[in-house]
Amino acid sequence: MRKVGAIPNIVSNIPDKGFDGLILPGVGSYSGAFRKIDEERSSIKRLAREGYPILGICLGLQFMFNWSEEGNPGEEGLGLFKGVVKKLLAKRLPHIGWNSIERTGNSVILEGLENGCKMYFVHSYAPTNYDPDEAFAFTNYDDYRFPVVFEKKNVFGTQFHPEKSWRSGLKILSNFVNYCRR
Repeated sequence: MRKVGAIPNIVSNIPDKGFDGLILPGVGSYSGAFRKIDEERSSIKRLAREGYPILGICLGLQFMFNWSEEGNPGEEGLGLFKGVVKKLLAKRLPHIGWNSIERTGNSVILEGLENGCKMYFVHSYAPTNYDPDEAFAFTNYDDYRFPVVFEKKNVFGTQFHPEKSWRSGLKILSNFVNYCRR
């Protein structure tokens, strides 16, 4: 985040003020990380309603949906995007490596990126039954096409890891930081 001009503050509890945007990181398993998300559920949902910029990365994006089949029964997601998260319909999992993304609309966080730019993925689950108006880019893996960028007002998400995706990923993070500064 420093490379794109941000001053990051890593927190375990979301403060009430003193920040311009929130990133939900993307490492781990749904159930393993669920407890922390559940503790902060009301704060995250309030921030989204109040217009604070929020970016979910990989698992952070998956938490933004209604639920995930990776989780335990009763572990509901944040419901910031419509849909559910299911295991990829692929022969080889996890999906690890570089894939090009196909842009399908005008997106704040994809602004300035070429269609077909490559991003780095590490995951076995992806959103399904989503609202097509919230999906802004797709990729293909093992002949399976799925959405990888979501956006709804001030809430954004990527299934890939922009922090590991070199210049294209830095552009996404820069776009998010610029949005936070508006």
